[in-house]
Amino acid sequence: MPKNLKRRGHARAASPLGRQPVPRDGFVNIGPALVRSPMTRFFGRPYPVQFRVQGALDAWTHALGNTGLWPLWQDPGTLCWQIRQEVLRQLECVHPSSSVAGQISAEDRQRLAFQVSTNLKYHLSEGTVIEATPALETLLANSDVDLSLPMSMVAPPYRAQYLRFGEAAMRYLKVPAPQSPDHAFDGAFCFLTRHGMSGEPEGKC
Repeated sequence: MPKNLKRRGHARAASPLGRQPVPRDGFVNIGPALVRSPMTRFFGRPYPVQFRVQGALDAWTHALGNTGLWPLWQDPGTLCWQIRQEVLRQLECVHPSSSVAGQISAEDRQRLAFQVSTNLKYHLSEGTVIEATPALETLLANSDVDLSLPMSMVAPPYRAQYLRFGEAAMRYLKVPAPQSPDHAFDGAFCFLTRHGMSGEPEGKC
């Protein structure tokens, strides 16, 4: 790994024993996890680190860690969108009287499901935070990329990483949805999923 990249925030998610199947109706109490999941400030920490520090990872582990979903999500072949589909299903069926989810709009559910699924994928894959030096960020920002290169030639070093952007990179990047009330942005997730049969890289999300 290049010396000008730093690793931080190596995360290990809990792996509870004695897992139970998902309840017969397929839904569990995710209210406490919803309370701890939204993020509007990072307090100087990388995005996935703040997710863990504020108790969201523990809350989701408590809600779903003893169900059959958890080992499925820990499988290296599981993609973010598969986790997101189940999180959305749980969100859409939270009891309307819930003080947590009762007022969540369809757009907010999509946003929250995206946030939760990427963070869970990162932590369940024992993700690593990668930070580049200002010199490397400036070099990359002023470099051309050969779009004809196969993605397999630029595979990331880990199954899951969070690329945290520094001040140099942020000067060049277009911040998504800057007017959003829950806007917070400091990097990007990058996952490598290998094909179940061949072991070859299958995709990134």
